[in-house]
Amino acid sequence: MAMFPPELPHYFIERFTKPGDRVLDPFSGRGTTAVEAAAQGRHGIGNDLNPLAVALTRGKLSNPNLGEVMARLDELERGYDPSSWTTKGQPDRILMLYHENTMRQLVYLKATLDWSTPGVDAFIVAVLMGAMHGGSKGFLSLPMPNTFSMGWGYIERKVREEPEKFACPDRDAFAVLGGRVKRQLSKGCLVGTGETIYGDVRDIAQKVEHDSIHLLFTSPPYLKVIKYGLYNWIRLWFLTETGGHEEVDEVLDDTHAIGAYMQFMTETMEACLPTLDRSRGLSCWAIGDVKGVNLAQEVWRLVARHIKVPLEDGTELRYRLLAIVEDEIPPEEKVTKLWKTTKYVVRRTDDAGETVEEFMRTSKEPEAKAFLAGLTTDMSDEEASAYEVMTVRRDLSGKATPVDRILMMCPHVAKPESYVEHDDVRWDAFHAPRSVQTKLNI
Repeated sequence: MAMFPPELPHYFIERFTKPGDRVLDPFSGRGTTAVEAAAQGRHGIGNDLNPLAVALTRGKLSNPNLGEVMARLDELERGYDPSSWTTKGQPDRILMLYHENTMRQLVYLKATLDWSTPGVDAFIVAVLMGAMHGGSKGFLSLPMPNTFSMGWGYIERKVREEPEKFACPDRDAFAVLGGRVKRQLSKGCLVGTGETIYGDVRDIAQKVEHDSIHLLFTSPPYLKVIKYGLYNWIRLWFLTETGGHEEVDEVLDDTHAIGAYMQFMTETMEACLPTLDRSRGLSCWAIGDVKGVNLAQEVWRLVARHIKVPLEDGTELRYRLLAIVEDEIPPEEKVTKLWKTTKYVVRRTDDAGETVEEFMRTSKEPEAKAFLAGLTTDMSDEEASAYEVMTVRRDLSGKATPVDRILMMCPHVAKPESYVEHDDVRWDAFHAPRSVQTKLNI
């Protein structure tokens, strides 16, 4: 959910770090920052508390070559005996998504693949997460979006009402994985290195060497309730021992209101500060405005400027503000055409009909209804009555999309350097520029 494009961290990585430098993203998500760092010959570090984020980041940073991955897939396929694997005992809401043959393969892969450490298995699991559900032959499930997991109640109703349209395709998981692996590794390996940390960001100072991070680039969770587990309940069936998403939302859902958010950001930034290189470390936080509030500015004013971390020599380490940079993409290029004038908001209301919590905002009504159905599946009618899809119509023609800002800070004793001029930063997707390759003798 809500990933930023790799071009964004790429700019800061190429401009403010050197080959071999260490780049940290304490909220790694899909691993965009850490992977882009490795692509540019740096050492990328991704931390997250969501097992899906960890699986994706660890798999990508495992950085295997095509030959060894295909050899492992062949080994897995040879070792698979359909008669030895059953779908019995699997959740009904998972069973309705897949053909019996595909489901047996998934049960086998779930039991066999070890993604707990970097390696080929971890990479295969990351690839499999992308194939778990979607609307074409490159996916394993019945037709549905690949971006988020539709509500099981909604899917169940669609299967019942339109059985032909929502039939489960008999897809071979090994063949689908093989095709995806070949496409994703066709350009070769990342030239740098990386590592993944599975843990709470507030413990990051205990897991990352102090005074070692040359660039921290991240986007913290939104200032609203986002059920990251519920959005991905299908993928989390594969990744968690219980096969459920509830445990993930329980540990991730801690940003209900501005007060709780600021407290969370205080603890987060306090934990991250000691990890920054004290000579030239740079800390960048991509934070979107909320309801017209410059949230990046408020995080600096209420949080970051008050943080003091005691050091062993008796001194204190503080943040120094460098800039709060607004997204400089021209309004005509901010893809406003994707922000339709009608939005569908999934929300919970109070007795007066006012919004208490907002769960999702989309331009597609079926997606909103599907999410609402999944959200309320296990609720009583009385409980579910407080949840609804609200239609919001706005004239966005000619206007820019909501503003994103980057809060740029450093340790107060540091002097970050720019190694490349603004106009000289280039975008080479997934590969280090030739200048980097030369320095690394590649």
